[in-house]
Amino acid sequence: MCNKIVNKKNNKMKRLLTLLSISLLSNCAIAGGYDIQLYPLHFDEAKQKWSIGKGKSITERDGYDNQASFTRNSKSVVFVSDRKGQFNDIYRYDINTGKITQLTDTPNESEFSPTDTENGLEYVVEQGVPHQSVWYQQGNKPRTRAINSMIPTGYYATNPELGTLMWARYAYSLYFEPKGESANEGHFVASNVGRSLHVIPNTLTFSYLHKLMDGNRIVKSFNPASKQHQALVSLGTGSEDYAWGGLKASGLSWIFNVENGKLRAWPYEQNGNDFSKTSWTPVADLIPPTPQHQTANRIAISPDNRFMTIIWSRN
Repeated sequence: MCNKIVNKKNNKMKRLLTLLSISLLSNCAIAGGYDIQLYPLHFDEAKQKWSIGKGKSITERDGYDNQASFTRNSKSVVFVSDRKGQFNDIYRYDINTGKITQLTDTPNESEFSPTDTENGLEYVVEQGVPHQSVWYQQGNKPRTRAINSMIPTGYYATNPELGTLMWARYAYSLYFEPKGESANEGHFVASNVGRSLHVIPNTLTFSYLHKLMDGNRIVKSFNPASKQHQALVSLGTGSEDYAWGGLKASGLSWIFNVENGKLRAWPYEQNGNDFSKTSWTPVADLIPPTPQHQTANRIAISPDNRFMTIIWSRN
């Protein structure tokens, strides 16, 4: 009888240890998170070819450091981090000094998708289900609304002259709010859209990722004045995240994307009509910064085209 009791206790302890091990493994997988790498970026005018230099770690820790973008002067990177606890805040990394400065400090809210604009720091505030919205913040002043509608916005792209293209978090749909107006169902743009929204450099148009029923994913342009859409390029098996680099001198802009561990670029000519003959060109094989890093996904290009950030996921 005593042996049975002991065996039952041992079996119970084994089950508890097994559950604890599974829990710890799950937590470790969740805690792996993301890190940001900064790369020098160069364009060879003669060869019409891009290249990148050796990467430098902006962040290197377990946890969430993600959604990086460059400031307008190309001297800093703003990004989202959970380094203070449960909620995300926004931080700024100075490229010259390596100094990291906290820009938002909200103990009970999370901020996402920071963008440096002429009106201040623009970002999404998570305010509970189902509402999210986009806000501006100038220095230590109270934040103000960047959009007027109550459409729950997860991602966005703003042209200060035109307005804001918004991705509705729970509908995967796009709406456009013209400057000074408030978007409603009449401002619907497209459905089945990915999270990567951008202002196309040196234009009055936007780009978005359209996910088609056959599985294809097409980057398309949207002109809010004419309400016209134009297919630009397929991402194929590449990451759903892409970024733009713009070269005013040549009149070309470039889409950057990661496919199978390789960085590639696609040229866009503003006045072009048929893009079907334009193909992706290889830029570089991407080497993970450490053995703990796995996949490269989100990328950002500095306004002066001298730097690139890449988000790497951790084991």
